Amino acid sequence: MRNKTMRVNINSKKYSDTQYPVVGAATKSLGWSTTLAHDWDILWRDGSVSLSTLARMKTTQKINHFPGMYEISRKNCLAKNLNRFRETFPEDYDFYPETWILPQDIEGFKSVLNNKNTLIIKPDASSQGKGIFLVNKIEEVKDLKNVIGQKYINNPLLIDGLKFDLRIYVLVAGCDPLRVYIHEEGLARFATEPYSPPDMNNLNNRFMHLTNYAVNKHNEKFIQNQGDNEQSHKRSFSSILKKLEKEGRDSANLWDDICDIIIKTLLTAQPFLATSYKSAQSNDYYNGMCFEVLGFDILIDSDLRPWLLEVNFTPSFTTDSPLDLNIKKQVITDTLRLVSLPDRSKQVFEKIKTQYIQKRTLGKKTAHENIELRGFAQEIRDAYETQYCGGFIKIYPGSDYFEYTKILKHSQILWAGGFSDFLYLPRIKKPSFSESKDRNHSANKIRGKSPNTPMKTQRSGISPKRIVKVKTKLSFSSVDFSCSHSRSKSYLIGSDSSILN
Repeated sequence: MRNKTMRVNINSKKYSDTQYPVVGAATKSLGWSTTLAHDWDILWRDGSVSLSTLARMKTTQKINHFPGMYEISRKNCLAKNLNRFRETFPEDYDFYPETWILPQDIEGFKSVLNNKNTLIIKPDASSQGKGIFLVNKIEEVKDLKNVIGQKYINNPLLIDGLKFDLRIYVLVAGCDPLRVYIHEEGLARFATEPYSPPDMNNLNNRFMHLTNYAVNKHNEKFIQNQGDNEQSHKRSFSSILKKLEKEGRDSANLWDDICDIIIKTLLTAQPFLATSYKSAQSNDYYNGMCFEVLGFDILIDSDLRPWLLEVNFTPSFTTDSPLDLNIKKQVITDTLRLVSLPDRSKQVFEKIKTQYIQKRTLGKKTAHENIELRGFAQEIRDAYETQYCGGFIKIYPGSDYFEYTKILKHSQILWAGGFSDFLYLPRIKKPSFSESKDRNHSANKIRGKSPNTPMKTQRSGISPKRIVKVKTKLSFSSVDFSCSHSRSKSYLIGSDSSILN
C-alpha cells in the first residue's frame, strides 16, 4: 500500500512564515517537495503558535512550536520559574545566575549593586544582544522597565584569551509526557576582544563581554569560519569538547551537567505546556502534533561549570558560513526526519485502536483504555525514533528519569495551584540496555572517542544492575521503518492562512 503524498509550503511570499532558506535545503535533502496547498503535514514557521491554531489542526498534522513555550523563552518568565524552583530545590537549580525581574524586584537588585557587584541588564523579549549592557553602580540604574538584571559571571572559561558561550540545540518532541533530545552538534560563539574582568575602563566594551554573533560580526577583528578554522570566532560545539578533552578536562561531566540543566529547565514549564496542548488537542495519542527546536545558551566558567543564560524559542538559522550551513542544516534535517512518523507505523496503531473500539461495542469502555492506547502509541514512536534520531540523543525520559520525579511532581503541584489531587505522572518505562548503548555511542562520537569507550556519566549509559526488564505488548518486527523516507514526499514548511491567526 503506497503512502499518501505529503503536502508542503515553504517561504510563502504572501505570509513569509520562515525567513531561513536552510529550512528548504533540509527538506530537499530528504527528497521532499513543497506546495501552497492547505492539506499539509508539517508547518514550519518562525513565529509563535496560538492555541486556536493548534485546535484547528488535524491530528495528522505537525507544527514546529508549542503554545506556551514563552514560559521559558521569555527572559522574565524563565527567571520567574527558575527562581521559584530554586527556593524549593536550591542545589538542583544553582545553574542559573542570580536574577531579578525589574522593576518589581528593584530593591533586591539595588542591594546587590551596593555591594560592588557587576550586573548585566537584558530586555525581556529581545535577541541578538539588543539592549544589553553592564552596570556596577546604583546611579546607573534609572527607569528600568521590562528587563531583567542578572549577576554577571566574571570568571568565564577562556579559549585563546576570549570569552565564549555555547548554542545547544534541543528538540522537544512531546510535552505529555515530555520527550527531550539534545543534538550532538552545536555552536561556540566567541567575543572578539581579549577578556578582562569588568571595570570602569571596559564596562561598555560589548565586543569583550558579549558573545552574540550579531554583535561581534561588526568588529573588524571578527574572523568567519570557512571550514574547520580553530582560530575563528564561531566554532563547532564538538571542537570545544575535543579541545577540553585534550587538555585533560572532564568534558564528559560537562556534557552531563548541560543535559541536566536542559531537563530541569523544561520540567518547570512541562505542566503548562501539557495543559495548553491538551486543551486544544485532547485526542492526540501520539503526543506529537507539536515539536520545537530550542536554542539553549550556556556559558562555561573557569571551573568548567555550565551556566544557563537564556532559552531561545526561535534560534537563528542564518547560514553566513559553511560551518553554520553544515550544523544548522543537519539539525533541521534530523528534526524533520525524527518527527515524521511513517504511515506504516500509524497503521499498526490504528489496528490496535480498532480492536479496542470493537471490544467497547460488546461491553462498556475499560477504565484504562485511553492510557493504554497512549502507551501503545508511545512505544511505536520509541521504536521509530530509536532508528531515526540522526544526530539527536534522547536525554528525557532516560535511565535517570526517576531522579527527576520530585521536580516533576513539584512542578505539577505548582501549576495545579498547590492541589496535589490534580497530580498526574505519566507511566514511563526505563530505556532498554540497547537504547542506553545507542546514547553512549552517540555521546562518544561528540567527544571523538571510540563508541566502545564508556561515558563517565549516568545519563549516557546505565549499569546492568539498574536495568528494569519491561515486557512490551507490541511487536514491531513487522513494521518496516527502513524505507519510510526513501519516497518523494511533500511536507508543508511555511504558512497556511486557513489555520493561522
